[in-house]
Amino acid sequence: MLNHYLEECRARVVLEIREIVPKEDGPGRLLYDLMLDYPLRGGKALRPALCLATCRAHGGHEEAVLRTAAVLELYHNAFLVHDDVEDGSEKRRGEPTLHRLHGVPIAVNVGDGMLALTMEPLLENIELVGLGRALKILRVVARMARESAEGQMQELGWVRSADWTPDDQRYVRMVYKKTTWYTFLAPVLVGAIAAGAAEPTLRALARFATPLGIAFQIQDDVLNLVAEEERYGKEIAGDLWEGKHTLILIHAVRSAAPSERREALRILSKRRPSPSEEGASADVDGDARGLKTREDVLFLRELIERTRALDYARGVAERHARRAARSFAAVDASLHASVHRDFLAGLVEFVTERDA
Repeated sequence: MLNHYLEECRARVVLEIREIVPKEDGPGRLLYDLMLDYPLRGGKALRPALCLATCRAHGGHEEAVLRTAAVLELYHNAFLVHDDVEDGSEKRRGEPTLHRLHGVPIAVNVGDGMLALTMEPLLENIELVGLGRALKILRVVARMARESAEGQMQELGWVRSADWTPDDQRYVRMVYKKTTWYTFLAPVLVGAIAAGAAEPTLRALARFATPLGIAFQIQDDVLNLVAEEERYGKEIAGDLWEGKHTLILIHAVRSAAPSERREALRILSKRRPSPSEEGASADVDGDARGLKTREDVLFLRELIERTRALDYARGVAERHARRAARSFAAVDASLHASVHRDFLAGLVEFVTERDA
């Protein structure tokens, strides 16, 4: 049921995004064509589905929130374009990343353009849901954008300074900002506001969405190491090549024996080779130039196995998912039976059991 709901929402949102992206010919044609690249590749469309489900479950109409749901998907894809550049990622949804296909300058400009397109639809909410609700939605989206940027900068700062001392609390705070706000908090809050929900309902939804977002990100980190690449759509072990500060790697480093920890930190201080450097990274020359090698990544994977870091991360994700399940009871009390309510209830199991 959940996958079917996601597919239906995705179909509606893609049509809406096509309406938002300009169609005229001229100097901007390439820009607008590339704005559709990531959205048309696939993906779960989880964020707009959450937004639509929350609105409908609280008695709102789809028309009141569909365009805003499409805006959230535009934000998501813009963030992906920028994240792929910042992380040096190779694949997105099973295909080469935008900057690999068209270069970094064009990819950055496409992401910027997608963000610029979000403003007009948000202002159109004044006609759709009234000035008061439109302003509330705009405030949520504004905070979402700021929190996401702060969270991304926090992680990039850890990478730049080679800081592997964050504890679980600091990691969770980073995920709360970087992932939870735009993946779970903003979608449910916007959907509820569009439906006219009162403040107590918004607070209950926030208590439900926050631990759910943390569990979702940890499971995504797990999938980066164990998923089938064809289903996952991203490069397996890409987090290790990029040296991302996942809970898995943080736990592995702090749990390692002193000699293994020194070797892991030495590896993590090296950068990922660019495509033109990949040949060098496979041999001693690559190591001498400060580039990660395949042997380095294999060492990190084996360290993760020895320290049982995957099991540890799964345990943390499950604890947050159970907290979300308990919090959903307060949300559920005000909902009538519907497919939209069932979708929200099914998310707790989805975030920890998904395989892509």
